[in-house]
Amino acid sequence: MVTLKEIANEVGVSVGTVSRVLNHDTTISVSDETKIKIFETAEEMQYKTLKQRKSSSKVKINKLRVGIVEMYNHSEQLQDPYYLLLRSVVDRECFDNEIEVVNVYKSEKEYKFIGEEKLNGIIAIGKFNDEEVNMINTISDNIVFLDSSPDEQRYDSVKVNFKLGTYKALDYLFELGHSDIGYIGSAKTLDNKKEKNLDYRLKYYTDYMKSKGVYKKENIIDTKEMTAMDGYESTIEFINSNEKMPTAFFVGNDTIATGVLKALYENNIKVPEDVSIVGFNDLIASKHTIVPLTTVRVHIEHLASASVDLIIEKINKSRKYCKKVIIPSELVIRKSTKSII
Repeated sequence: MVTLKEIANEVGVSVGTVSRVLNHDTTISVSDETKIKIFETAEEMQYKTLKQRKSSSKVKINKLRVGIVEMYNHSEQLQDPYYLLLRSVVDRECFDNEIEVVNVYKSEKEYKFIGEEKLNGIIAIGKFNDEEVNMINTISDNIVFLDSSPDEQRYDSVKVNFKLGTYKALDYLFELGHSDIGYIGSAKTLDNKKEKNLDYRLKYYTDYMKSKGVYKKENIIDTKEMTAMDGYESTIEFINSNEKMPTAFFVGNDTIATGVLKALYENNIKVPEDVSIVGFNDLIASKHTIVPLTTVRVHIEHLASASVDLIIEKINKSRKYCKKVIIPSELVIRKSTKSII
Protein backbone atom coordinates (compact mmCIF):
# COMPACT_ATOMS: atom_id res chain seq x y z
CA MET A 1 0.00 0.00 0.00
CA VAL A 2 1.32 3.45 -0.93
CA THR A 3 1.64 5.75 2.12
CA LEU A 4 1.02 9.48 2.39
CA LYS A 5 4.67 9.96 3.36
CA GLU A 6 5.88 8.25 0.17
CA ILE A 7 3.63 10.48 -1.94
CA ALA A 8 4.74 13.59 -0.02
CA ASN A 9 8.42 12.74 -0.49
CA GLU A 10 7.93 12.20 -4.21
CA VAL A 11 6.07 15.48 -4.76
CA GLY A 12 8.14 17.52 -2.29
CA VAL A 13 5.34 18.66 0.00
CA SER A 14 4.27 17.84 3.56
CA VAL A 15 2.24 14.78 4.55
CA GLY A 16 -0.48 17.14 5.77
CA THR A 17 -0.69 18.82 2.36
CA VAL A 18 -1.06 15.45 0.63
CA SER A 19 -3.78 14.38 3.07
CA ARG A 20 -5.74 17.61 2.68
CA VAL A 21 -5.54 17.57 -1.13
CA LEU A 22 -6.61 13.92 -1.38
CA ASN A 23 -9.53 14.69 0.95
CA HIS A 24 -10.60 17.72 -1.15
CA ASP A 25 -10.01 20.27 1.61
CA THR A 26 -11.17 23.51 -0.03
CA THR A 27 -9.40 25.69 2.57
CA ILE A 28 -5.90 24.58 1.60
CA SER A 29 -3.83 27.16 -0.28
CA VAL A 30 -1.82 25.30 -2.90
CA SER A 31 -1.72 25.72 -6.67
CA ASP A 32 -3.77 23.62 -9.08
CA GLU A 33 -0.46 22.38 -10.51
CA THR A 34 0.55 21.00 -7.08
CA LYS A 35 -2.87 19.37 -6.61
CA ILE A 36 -2.63 17.73 -10.02
CA LYS A 37 0.91 16.54 -9.24
CA ILE A 38 -0.27 14.98 -5.96
CA PHE A 39 -3.17 13.13 -7.60
CA GLU A 40 -1.06 11.93 -10.52
CA THR A 41 1.84 10.86 -8.30
CA ALA A 42 -0.46 8.98 -5.93
CA GLU A 43 -2.11 7.08 -8.76
CA GLU A 44 1.16 6.40 -10.58
CA MET A 45 2.79 4.98 -7.43
CA GLN A 46 -0.24 2.78 -6.86
CA TYR A 47 -0.19 1.77 -10.54
CA LYS A 48 3.49 0.79 -10.38
CA THR A 49 2.75 -1.46 -7.41
CA LEU A 50 0.00 -3.18 -9.38
CA LYS A 51 2.16 -3.49 -12.49
CA GLN A 52 4.85 -5.34 -10.54
CA ARG A 53 2.39 -8.20 -10.18
CA LYS A 54 2.07 -8.55 -13.94
CA SER A 55 4.44 -10.22 -16.33
CA SER A 56 6.98 -7.82 -17.78
CA SER A 57 7.05 -9.65 -21.11
CA LYS A 58 5.32 -7.73 -23.90
CA VAL A 59 5.03 -8.33 -27.59
CA LYS A 60 7.05 -5.72 -29.48
CA ILE A 61 5.03 -3.77 -32.00
CA ASN A 62 5.79 -1.04 -34.49
CA LYS A 63 5.81 2.45 -33.01
CA LEU A 64 2.30 3.88 -33.03
CA ARG A 65 1.13 7.45 -32.64
CA VAL A 66 -2.14 7.73 -30.68
CA GLY A 67 -4.06 10.88 -29.80
CA ILE A 68 -5.73 11.36 -26.43
CA VAL A 69 -8.95 13.40 -26.28
CA GLU A 70 -10.31 14.38 -22.86
CA MET A 71 -13.78 15.56 -21.89
CA TYR A 72 -12.58 17.83 -19.06
CA ASN A 73 -9.66 20.22 -18.67
CA HIS A 74 -7.37 19.94 -15.62
CA SER A 75 -9.23 22.53 -13.55
CA GLU A 76 -12.51 20.66 -14.04
CA GLN A 77 -10.82 17.33 -13.30
CA LEU A 78 -9.68 18.58 -9.90
CA GLN A 79 -13.34 18.75 -8.79
CA ASP A 80 -13.48 14.97 -9.29
CA PRO A 81 -10.03 13.53 -10.09
CA TYR A 82 -11.35 10.25 -11.52
CA TYR A 83 -10.66 11.29 -15.12
CA LEU A 84 -7.34 12.87 -14.16
CA LEU A 85 -6.19 9.55 -12.73
CA LEU A 86 -7.63 7.59 -15.64
CA ARG A 87 -5.67 9.71 -18.11
CA SER A 88 -2.49 9.23 -16.07
CA VAL A 89 -2.79 5.45 -16.26
CA VAL A 90 -3.65 5.52 -19.98
CA ASP A 91 -0.43 7.48 -20.55
CA ARG A 92 1.52 4.87 -18.60
CA GLU A 93 -0.03 1.99 -20.54
CA CYS A 94 0.87 3.72 -23.80
CA PHE A 95 4.44 4.22 -22.59
CA ASP A 96 4.72 0.54 -21.63
CA ASN A 97 3.54 -0.39 -25.13
CA GLU A 98 5.94 2.06 -26.78
CA ILE A 99 3.09 4.20 -28.11
CA GLU A 100 3.69 7.90 -28.70
CA VAL A 101 0.96 9.92 -27.01
CA VAL A 102 -0.30 13.12 -28.66
CA ASN A 103 -2.64 15.53 -26.86
CA VAL A 104 -5.68 16.43 -28.94
CA TYR A 105 -7.36 19.73 -28.04
CA LYS A 106 -10.82 21.03 -28.82
CA SER A 107 -11.26 24.41 -30.48
CA GLU A 108 -14.63 25.91 -31.35
CA LYS A 109 -15.18 23.90 -34.53
CA GLU A 110 -12.63 21.10 -34.53
CA TYR A 111 -10.14 19.03 -32.60
CA LYS A 112 -6.48 19.85 -33.18
CA PHE A 113 -3.06 18.48 -32.30
CA ILE A 114 0.49 19.71 -32.71
CA GLY A 115 2.50 18.22 -35.56
CA GLU A 116 1.96 17.17 -39.14
CA GLU A 117 2.39 13.41 -38.76
CA LYS A 118 -0.87 11.47 -38.98
CA LEU A 119 -2.33 9.79 -35.90
CA ASN A 120 -2.83 6.02 -36.06
CA GLY A 121 -5.78 6.19 -33.68
CA ILE A 122 -7.48 8.01 -30.82
CA ILE A 123 -8.48 7.15 -27.26
CA ALA A 124 -11.32 9.46 -26.17
CA ILE A 125 -11.69 9.65 -22.37
CA GLY A 126 -15.12 10.64 -21.06
CA LYS A 127 -18.43 11.49 -22.69
CA PHE A 128 -18.90 13.22 -26.03
CA ASN A 129 -21.96 14.44 -27.93
CA ASP A 130 -22.68 13.52 -31.55
CA GLU A 131 -21.04 16.67 -32.92
CA GLU A 132 -17.87 16.05 -30.92
CA VAL A 133 -17.76 12.39 -31.97
CA ASN A 134 -17.99 13.38 -35.63
CA MET A 135 -15.26 15.97 -35.13
CA ILE A 136 -12.98 13.38 -33.55
CA ASN A 137 -13.77 10.98 -36.39
CA THR A 138 -12.32 13.44 -38.92
CA ILE A 139 -8.88 12.86 -37.39
CA SER A 140 -9.01 9.04 -37.40
CA ASP A 141 -11.40 6.14 -37.97
CA ASN A 142 -9.61 4.13 -35.26
CA ILE A 143 -11.26 5.35 -32.08
CA VAL A 144 -11.71 3.79 -28.64
CA PHE A 145 -14.10 5.52 -26.25
CA LEU A 146 -13.13 5.07 -22.61
CA ASP A 147 -15.98 5.43 -20.08
CA SER A 148 -18.67 5.88 -22.73
CA SER A 149 -20.12 4.08 -25.73
CA PRO A 150 -21.69 6.61 -28.13
CA ASP A 151 -22.16 4.19 -31.04
CA GLU A 152 -21.47 0.47 -30.57
CA GLN A 153 -21.77 -0.23 -34.30
CA ARG A 154 -19.04 2.24 -35.28
CA TYR A 155 -16.60 2.49 -32.37
CA ASP A 156 -14.84 0.36 -29.76
CA SER A 157 -15.57 1.23 -26.15
CA VAL A 158 -14.59 0.36 -22.58
CA LYS A 159 -16.96 0.89 -19.66
CA VAL A 160 -17.45 0.06 -16.00
CA ASN A 161 -20.01 -2.52 -14.85
CA PHE A 162 -22.08 -0.14 -12.70
CA LYS A 163 -24.81 -2.69 -12.02
CA LEU A 164 -22.37 -5.26 -10.62
CA GLY A 165 -20.68 -2.66 -8.42
CA THR A 166 -23.93 -1.22 -7.10
CA TYR A 167 -25.39 -4.63 -6.32
CA LYS A 168 -22.20 -5.75 -4.56
CA ALA A 169 -22.32 -2.66 -2.34
CA LEU A 170 -25.99 -3.11 -1.46
CA ASP A 171 -25.66 -6.89 -0.98
CA TYR A 172 -22.89 -6.26 1.54
CA LEU A 173 -24.92 -3.66 3.45
CA PHE A 174 -27.86 -6.07 3.62
CA GLU A 175 -25.53 -8.79 4.92
CA LEU A 176 -24.57 -6.39 7.70
CA GLY A 177 -28.25 -6.03 8.62
CA HIS A 178 -28.97 -2.70 6.90
CA SER A 179 -32.24 -2.27 5.02
CA ASP A 180 -32.82 1.45 5.62
CA ILE A 181 -30.21 2.52 3.06
CA GLY A 182 -30.03 5.94 1.46
CA TYR A 183 -28.34 7.16 -1.70
CA ILE A 184 -26.16 10.27 -2.01
CA GLY A 185 -25.13 11.44 -5.46
CA SER A 186 -26.15 13.40 -8.52
CA ALA A 187 -29.51 12.10 -9.73
CA LYS A 188 -28.61 13.00 -13.31
CA THR A 189 -25.18 12.56 -14.85
CA LEU A 190 -23.81 12.60 -18.38
CA ASP A 191 -24.83 9.58 -20.47
CA ASN A 192 -23.17 8.05 -23.56
CA LYS A 193 -24.30 11.02 -25.65
CA LYS A 194 -23.12 13.60 -23.07
CA GLU A 195 -26.71 14.41 -22.12
CA LYS A 196 -27.98 14.60 -18.53
CA ASN A 197 -29.96 11.48 -17.70
CA LEU A 198 -30.70 9.27 -14.70
CA ASP A 199 -27.38 8.16 -13.19
CA TYR A 200 -26.65 4.43 -13.58
CA ARG A 201 -25.80 3.98 -9.89
CA LEU A 202 -29.04 5.63 -8.79
CA LYS A 203 -31.02 3.56 -11.32
CA TYR A 204 -29.55 0.29 -10.05
CA TYR A 205 -29.91 1.40 -6.42
CA THR A 206 -33.59 2.12 -7.05
CA ASP A 207 -34.17 -1.20 -8.83
CA TYR A 208 -32.43 -3.11 -6.03
CA MET A 209 -34.24 -1.40 -3.17
CA LYS A 210 -37.61 -1.82 -4.88
CA SER A 211 -36.90 -5.52 -5.43
CA LYS A 212 -36.35 -5.82 -1.67
CA GLY A 213 -39.50 -3.82 -0.91
CA VAL A 214 -37.61 -1.18 1.09
CA TYR A 215 -37.30 1.71 -1.36
CA LYS A 216 -37.82 5.16 0.18
CA LYS A 217 -37.67 8.18 -2.11
CA GLU A 218 -37.01 10.45 0.87
CA ASN A 219 -33.70 8.64 1.46
CA ILE A 220 -32.27 9.89 -1.84
CA ILE A 221 -30.03 12.96 -1.54
CA ASP A 222 -29.50 14.60 -4.92
CA THR A 223 -26.16 16.44 -4.87
CA LYS A 224 -26.76 17.86 -8.39
CA GLU A 225 -23.01 17.62 -9.15
CA MET A 226 -20.35 15.01 -8.30
CA THR A 227 -17.98 17.07 -6.13
CA ALA A 228 -16.89 16.90 -2.48
CA MET A 229 -18.47 20.30 -1.76
CA ASP A 230 -21.82 19.18 -3.22
CA GLY A 231 -21.65 16.05 -1.06
CA TYR A 232 -20.89 18.13 2.02
CA GLU A 233 -23.60 20.77 1.49
CA SER A 234 -26.31 18.24 0.51
CA THR A 235 -25.58 16.09 3.56
CA ILE A 236 -25.67 19.12 5.90
CA GLU A 237 -29.06 20.09 4.44
CA PHE A 238 -30.37 16.54 4.90
CA ILE A 239 -29.17 16.40 8.52
CA ASN A 240 -30.80 19.75 9.34
CA SER A 241 -34.14 18.78 7.81
CA ASN A 242 -34.48 15.18 9.03
CA GLU A 243 -34.77 13.85 12.56
CA LYS A 244 -33.95 10.27 11.59
CA MET A 245 -31.03 9.09 9.47
CA PRO A 246 -30.89 5.88 7.43
CA THR A 247 -28.52 3.35 8.97
CA ALA A 248 -26.37 3.39 5.82
CA PHE A 249 -25.70 5.36 2.65
CA PHE A 250 -24.47 4.23 -0.75
CA VAL A 251 -22.61 7.20 -2.26
CA GLY A 252 -22.24 7.82 -6.01
CA ASN A 253 -18.48 8.33 -5.92
CA ASP A 254 -15.61 8.64 -3.45
CA THR A 255 -15.18 12.35 -4.12
CA ILE A 256 -18.73 13.00 -2.91
CA ALA A 257 -18.08 10.61 -0.01
CA THR A 258 -15.23 12.79 1.32
CA GLY A 259 -17.71 15.66 1.62
CA VAL A 260 -20.31 13.38 3.21
CA LEU A 261 -17.81 12.15 5.82
CA LYS A 262 -16.84 15.72 6.66
CA ALA A 263 -20.49 16.75 7.11
CA LEU A 264 -21.22 13.77 9.36
CA TYR A 265 -18.07 14.38 11.42
CA GLU A 266 -18.92 18.05 11.99
CA ASN A 267 -22.39 17.05 13.22
CA ASN A 268 -21.07 14.39 15.63
CA ILE A 269 -22.56 11.57 13.59
CA LYS A 270 -20.05 8.75 13.88
CA VAL A 271 -19.05 6.50 11.00
CA PRO A 272 -19.63 3.56 11.17
CA GLU A 273 -21.12 3.56 14.69
CA ASP A 274 -24.13 5.73 13.75
CA VAL A 275 -24.20 5.31 9.98
CA SER A 276 -22.33 3.14 7.49
CA ILE A 277 -20.95 4.59 4.25
CA VAL A 278 -20.03 2.84 0.99
CA GLY A 279 -18.49 4.80 -1.87
CA PHE A 280 -17.77 4.13 -5.53
CA ASN A 281 -14.48 4.27 -7.54
CA ASP A 282 -11.81 3.51 -4.88
CA LEU A 283 -9.60 6.48 -5.63
CA ILE A 284 -6.24 6.61 -3.86
CA ALA A 285 -7.71 9.09 -1.33
CA SER A 286 -10.26 6.50 -0.14
CA LYS A 287 -7.62 4.81 2.02
CA HIS A 288 -6.87 8.11 3.75
CA THR A 289 -10.29 9.64 4.48
CA ILE A 290 -11.40 10.54 8.03
CA VAL A 291 -12.52 6.93 8.25
CA PRO A 292 -10.96 4.62 5.60
CA LEU A 293 -13.76 4.18 3.09
CA THR A 294 -15.47 0.94 2.14
CA THR A 295 -16.02 1.39 -1.57
CA VAL A 296 -16.59 -0.23 -4.94
CA ARG A 297 -13.26 -0.46 -6.75
CA VAL A 298 -13.30 0.61 -10.36
CA HIS A 299 -10.18 -0.93 -11.82
CA ILE A 300 -8.67 2.11 -13.52
CA GLU A 301 -5.65 0.08 -14.57
CA HIS A 302 -7.89 -2.49 -16.31
CA LEU A 303 -9.93 0.23 -18.04
CA ALA A 304 -6.73 1.84 -19.33
CA SER A 305 -5.17 -1.47 -20.35
CA ALA A 306 -8.29 -2.58 -22.23
CA SER A 307 -8.52 0.71 -24.13
CA VAL A 308 -4.86 0.51 -25.20
CA ASP A 309 -5.23 -3.17 -26.16
CA LEU A 310 -8.24 -2.29 -28.31
CA ILE A 311 -6.53 0.57 -30.13
CA ILE A 312 -3.46 -1.60 -30.84
CA GLU A 313 -5.64 -4.40 -32.18
CA LYS A 314 -7.76 -1.99 -34.21
CA ILE A 315 -4.69 -0.45 -35.84
CA ASN A 316 -2.47 -3.48 -36.34
CA LYS A 317 -5.11 -6.00 -37.34
CA SER A 318 -7.43 -3.62 -39.22
CA ARG A 319 -10.36 -5.21 -37.39
CA LYS A 320 -13.63 -4.37 -39.18
CA TYR A 321 -16.10 -5.05 -36.37
CA CYS A 322 -16.43 -3.17 -33.06
CA LYS A 323 -15.89 -4.39 -29.52
CA LYS A 324 -17.40 -3.20 -26.26
CA VAL A 325 -15.51 -4.22 -23.11
CA ILE A 326 -17.23 -4.11 -19.73
CA ILE A 327 -14.80 -4.14 -16.80
CA PRO A 328 -16.06 -5.79 -13.57
CA SER A 329 -15.89 -3.84 -10.33
CA GLU A 330 -15.33 -5.23 -6.85
CA LEU A 331 -16.09 -4.28 -3.27
CA VAL A 332 -13.20 -3.17 -1.06
CA ILE A 333 -14.08 -3.40 2.63
CA ARG A 334 -12.46 -0.92 4.98
CA LYS A 335 -13.70 0.76 8.17
CA SER A 336 -16.70 2.90 7.18
CA THR A 337 -19.23 0.05 7.47
CA LYS A 338 -20.48 -1.91 10.47
CA SER A 339 -22.84 -4.78 11.19
CA ILE A 340 -26.05 -3.87 13.04
CA ILE A 341 -27.28 -7.44 13.43
